[in-house]
Amino acid sequence: MWIEESLRAHFIKLIRQIAELDSQVILLVILIAIIAIVYDNFDMVARRKKRAVGLSKGASAVSVDGSKTLSVRLYISEIQGLSGKPDALIIENGEIIPVERKPLARKLRDRYVAQLLVYMRLIEEFEGKKPPYGYLILGSNCRRIKIENTPGRQAWLQKIIDEMRGIMAGAPAIATPQQKKCAKCDVASSCKFRADQAAPQQLVAIGKR
Repeated sequence: MWIEESLRAHFIKLIRQIAELDSQVILLVILIAIIAIVYDNFDMVARRKKRAVGLSKGASAVSVDGSKTLSVRLYISEIQGLSGKPDALIIENGEIIPVERKPLARKLRDRYVAQLLVYMRLIEEFEGKKPPYGYLILGSNCRRIKIENTPGRQAWLQKIIDEMRGIMAGAPAIATPQQKKCAKCDVASSCKFRADQAAPQQLVAIGKR
């Protein structure tokens, strides 16, 4: 009981001391507290932005899509017949690394990997050095996935590109309809390849590993 009374007395004494403080001192304390809160919020936003562009400790950004100070880099290669605009380029361990952000993605997909591999080809041509890897940033929690730039992955990408160029040259395109995607498609009613219309032989995947 005496402990509770002692704590109560100490608390009352503390309140009285605060009340006796000069108003300017109180305002100063409040101002310091506000500054600390604002700084913490800015720091949290900064950390979130760093995660969104794939920045790790020791890395620096050189290009960020939407930035006013780090203009985005658009690569257009007549030699390769490819073009691309990475969401971000960072310098990590002395290498230029492409970063692609997919804020609505829930899982890793082949098309995301292919897009990042195209960026790596373009960076090698225009920056003069082959990126050893790139980053995909998925979802609202900015999950970072490292994609290695291996010969096997580039060969897989080349197969997709060759098939696309063949279609542009007149080869027949083979549709790969999916029931869920067709159900949400705005032009499904006029598409002969939609899932409920496609023949079994049309359900052949293109560009799979």
